[in-house]
This record gives sequence, structure tokens and C-alpha cells, in this order.
Amino acid sequence: MTSPSVPIKHLFSCLILALAVPVEAYADDGRRSEIGDAALSSDAPHIPEPMVFDLVRPLGVRQGDLEVNMLAGHSLRNGHTEWAPEIEFGLFDDFAVELEMPFNQLSLADYKMAVQGTFGTEFNNRFIHGWQMIGYHDRKEKTYSIDGLYLAGFRLNSAISNFNMIGLRRENVERDGHFVGLFNTSWFYDYSQKLTLGIEMNNEFSRESGWHYLLMPQVHWDFTDHATLQIGTGFSQTDGHHTDWLGTWRMVYAF
Repeated sequence: MTSPSVPIKHLFSCLILALAVPVEAYADDGRRSEIGDAALSSDAPHIPEPMVFDLVRPLGVRQGDLEVNMLAGHSLRNGHTEWAPEIEFGLFDDFAVELEMPFNQLSLADYKMAVQGTFGTEFNNRFIHGWQMIGYHDRKEKTYSIDGLYLAGFRLNSAISNFNMIGLRRENVERDGHFVGLFNTSWFYDYSQKLTLGIEMNNEFSRESGWHYLLMPQVHWDFTDHATLQIGTGFSQTDGHHTDWLGTWRMVYAF
């Protein structure tokens, strides 16, 4: 069997090669000069959206914007699959809502709802920030949890951008729960108007459960102005010593 590290080596080889290729598809303020990429975290400035910990439509969403997408993650060790269909809607300008239904294999595991708002842009339209609140209901454990996050995206130059999320999760809000720190960072390189290379790292840490993380190199391909396919191969550690290799993809369609 081929080692699961091979796709990652290939991805990083492509990333290094891409750094030598000039990208001229952006205006001086960091916005993309042509329409594209259904999975932007923000169109002004142009910042791709992380694949695994995605947003509720882009920051700076317009009223009436609608997106449907589905994320699926497969363990390369045992074939276990988790997947989640989502629908996201711009209820007002700069404010969006989301309904997500995560599945564990064929069993509905959780109900998830989220709201997200945008504070605005700064630094000649190269920086955008906002907030997100996420509520979870675990159907098996009959518990509720809630996340509160600050969001910040940076367009460094015509090709490179960064997106960050920092906040807290309150596990089991109605009983003797605990707080979990959240910090997620993603870096992207726009190889062309249709192809973006990225790497995403998601972190959770608490006194009760230690440090959990996921590292996911990824590729985003915009095959139409409304449809984007994101794929990646990476690894996660959830119990302090067990590492699981993952194959992950998300299909996005924005109306």
C-alpha cells in the first residue's frame, strides 16, 4: 500500500514550485480582478476559506447570498467516514446563518447551527475581521456546546493570504462542562485564478482533554464561478498519542 505521506510530499513540491510563478489576477487593493472561487472567506479582500473549519459564507456577505456544501473526512487507517451537509444564507448584509447536520458513518451525530457577522475592513482593504457563534447538540450524549470566535483575514500580497480564528468552546453548557481553547490558522497561495494551494491547522486545548490538533494541506479548484472542490490529505491527533491520517474533501456551490 502506498504511504499516505506521499500526497503531502507532492503537495508541498507543488507549493514550492508555485512560489516561483507570478500571479497578476488582483487589483492593487488585494481584490481579485475577475469573479471566481465560490468558497472565498472574503471577496474584498480576496481570501480563500479554510476547508475543514469553514465559515458561514464569506466575511462581508451580502443579503440573499446562498451556499450549499458538504464536507467528508475519511480515515486512511480504518476507512471510518464522517460527513456533513450544510446550508448557509446571508440573512442581512454582513450577517449570515448556517444549519449543518454532521453524520458519523450513516448515523446523524449532531445538530449544529451558527451565526456570523463582519466588523469591516482596514489597511486599504487588505484586512477583514468579524465574529462567529456556533451551537452544537450531541444527539448521543444529549448535551449542548457553544463556540465563540474572533475571525481575521489578511491579504499579504497578490498571491499569499492568511486566515485566523481564535476563541473558546464551552462543552456541556447545561451540566458540569469545561472550556476548550480554539486557535485555527490557514495560509494560502493563489497559483492561478482557478487553483489555490493551502495548509490549515486547527487546535483545541484544555486542562481536561489536553491538546488536539489537525494539520491539513489542501488544494482548492474553482471549476466554475459558482462551484469549488477542495481536497486534502493530512493528519490529526485527538488523544495525545494516537495519530490518524485523513483524506478530506468539500464540495461547495454558491448561488
